[in-house]
Amino acid sequence: MKVIKPLATTALAVTLGLSMVACGDSDSGSEFFGFSSPVLSQEGQKFTAQGVEDASAQLGWESQVYDANLSPDTQVSNIQTLVDRPASAIGAWALDEGAISGAYARADAADIPVIGVNSGGTGVDTSVWTESTTCEPGGVIDRLADYYADAKPNGTIAIMSGPPAPSIVTMTDCFTQAAESKGLTIAVRQDNTADTSASASALAQDMLSANSSIDGFWAYNDGSAIGIGSALQARGMSAYSADNPDGVVVTGNNGDEAAIAAVRNGSITATIDTDPVCTGWALVAAARDALDGSAQPEYVVASTIVDGETIADYVAPADRQCSLDDLPLVDTDGNN
Repeated sequence: MKVIKPLATTALAVTLGLSMVACGDSDSGSEFFGFSSPVLSQEGQKFTAQGVEDASAQLGWESQVYDANLSPDTQVSNIQTLVDRPASAIGAWALDEGAISGAYARADAADIPVIGVNSGGTGVDTSVWTESTTCEPGGVIDRLADYYADAKPNGTIAIMSGPPAPSIVTMTDCFTQAAESKGLTIAVRQDNTADTSASASALAQDMLSANSSIDGFWAYNDGSAIGIGSALQARGMSAYSADNPDGVVVTGNNGDEAAIAAVRNGSITATIDTDPVCTGWALVAAARDALDGSAQPEYVVASTIVDGETIADYVAPADRQCSLDDLPLVDTDGNN
């Protein structure tokens, strides 16, 4: 991964939902940016949209956020609508990179740059990645695998993935490879395609029944981790922590408010904070750079592991200060 420097940028704004807001003077020649979120009901996606809104408020563009609601067909329609408007630049967290490529081709034919969020594929000019969706040595997924290996040397791990979005598949595969490289055994993998805590709890119960020696659960998101924690409690088991070394390691991803509370009360071990607010700011920077021809191939927003030891340093997304001149991007070694 190339070194990514802090960025300066110029323009854009976003609204949650389907309404549009103009943030600048109609005579200023402001641009219009559209973003297709995979599912705005997810807490981190709301904060990403908020990050774009806050960054854009400084810059005078118009913008709109669309909710694909986990439907690739809806997302393709979102992109086609933005091409027809036309948007000046388009961002999308692709649910299906193959399905969306035709819509991206229309954007390319109209000279509209496309910024992928945790996704790439044909027609994407540049991508913004959260570090947890990358597979770099020394990156946050590699560090999380170290966490499991330190807590449960040569342990047996269960994997709970989710809907087959490219970023979820990649993240799951990366953790699996990292865990196995550190001497951990992957006993079972299940996909929580229903994407709810209740479905995760039911799956975890089945996994525990079939594999009583599981030392840890890795989950692709926080809702699943919380469901796994509930399944452990139902069996009279508990989550690992520094004060409870005999517990089962349970980690999620996203740093949702409910997961932070679960870390605090000990029902899960840790979550990866993906910094969704600054991801929105990075999307603004990437869109600006794509329009002026200076975009880098990728922008990777640093992630951190939040557990019982580090939670004292945690800052809630609503209280974070992000800057277009000093984005929290990783360097070539995957360091924050």
